[in-house]
Amino acid sequence: MQRKYLCLLAGLACVVLFNWNCTKIDTTELGGDLLPAVDNVLTFADTLLIDASREPLADDTFKINRSEPHLLGNVNNDPIFGKTRADIFVQLKPSFFPFYFGNPGDTINPSINPKTHYDSAFLCLSYTGFYGDSAKSQRFKVYQLDEGTTNFTDSVFHSLSFQPNSLLTNLIGEATIFQPDLKNLIYLNNSRKDSISGQIRIKLSPSYLRSLVSNDTSTNSPFYSDSLFKTAYKGFAIVADGPSSANGLFYINLGDTSTRIEVHYVAGNANKLDTAFSSFLLSTGTSINVSPSANANFVMRDTSTSQFPNAPDPTALYIQTSPGGSAIQLKIPRLSSLTNRIIHRAEVIVEQIPGSAGDDVLSAPQFLYLDLIDTGSTRKYKPIYYDLNNTQSYDPDNTISFFPSQGIDQNYYGGFKQTLKDGFGTRTYYNFNVTRYVQSLVTKGGINYNFRLYAPYNLYYYGYRLAYKNNLAYGRVKIGNGSNAKYRLRMRIVYSKI
Repeated sequence: MQRKYLCLLAGLACVVLFNWNCTKIDTTELGGDLLPAVDNVLTFADTLLIDASREPLADDTFKINRSEPHLLGNVNNDPIFGKTRADIFVQLKPSFFPFYFGNPGDTINPSINPKTHYDSAFLCLSYTGFYGDSAKSQRFKVYQLDEGTTNFTDSVFHSLSFQPNSLLTNLIGEATIFQPDLKNLIYLNNSRKDSISGQIRIKLSPSYLRSLVSNDTSTNSPFYSDSLFKTAYKGFAIVADGPSSANGLFYINLGDTSTRIEVHYVAGNANKLDTAFSSFLLSTGTSINVSPSANANFVMRDTSTSQFPNAPDPTALYIQTSPGGSAIQLKIPRLSSLTNRIIHRAEVIVEQIPGSAGDDVLSAPQFLYLDLIDTGSTRKYKPIYYDLNNTQSYDPDNTISFFPSQGIDQNYYGGFKQTLKDGFGTRTYYNFNVTRYVQSLVTKGGINYNFRLYAPYNLYYYGYRLAYKNNLAYGRVKIGNGSNAKYRLRMRIVYSKI
């Protein structure tokens, strides 16, 4: 009996020693708790290196509509990806015609009532977010588009390269903005009963105010009808104008009621005075006699003096969020030679090279995206098979049902920004779960497509435009390629033999 217990203890010790010395899979937050232990007897792990190169991003010339956040600002100090400038063009209108300031019966005329007058006008923009260095100020200038502007229409979409054909000579306001100040309450009408926060406010010139309020509701006035108003008042250009230290982008909601022209006045009515303001807003055309407003967002990227086009580091790759973004092509030749096996997990691992100038304020994209490059009769891109959503069927080769109807299950598929801290420091990384796709390749065969990796704002397949989770122009990252010893681009596979 004693010999039997000694044999059992000896066996247990051997098992413990074996497991102590075996190689374990890299820790992962996406599905790692479901994986069997890698013991190199029943379950194995393998790393496939990835060859990568720059991929043209031909479908990045997209449009945005008036309901999407618009960009405003300058990034002037990004040595990795260069400069970005974003301007907004918008037409703001009264909500009814014929239009009048104040309430019915109000008098705003000093010659009739000396205590009444028009006080000031402001262009206000609803602020919803920021990307970049909030400690640096931004300078914005407001120009009134001249009446000769003919190409600025009320189209739902304008491309991000669009600019009205108007000379910007009529400067009517400018302001220096600090992003941290936008959280503070601003009290309107010199009163504490009306206040607002999260609003960029640019005071407009007295000459603009005088020209605006000198109109009345006669049949020749721009305020008599929508057609007359949009002929006389083409809109505004809000131009980002430095300074050179400016290094961030503001996100603006044009459709919010906080985006408006405010005309402040003191009105008289029945021997009472009232301090108030009237607003011009972005029209979506829902009112019967008010057509939609014209609007556009101009975004210009300049990478000419940055690292990105020159790629000075042979072990690095560069990804910038749309628009004017960048993409990478990934090749994994060894996938074609894998024998049939049970794939417990296959994931593409993307790691940031930390320490680049500007990383502290110009962070990595919130999401990356991985799809397939089909180089058949016509080169095209298509979603990855199976793994975008493991609870829904879809067919990337079908021009209608090419995408899961409920969208991407990011918790399963991955692609979201994560943070890793180890002996190499703290950095951003991304995982992409392609387990079912790799299982299909090793079981059924098929084409070992190359991948495209990028940070889209929209996805484009078969003529369709699908929104992705990134904010416009939010994020850029320098990542390691397959030859980078520390931050290696790779595919990790955990499998069992059949």
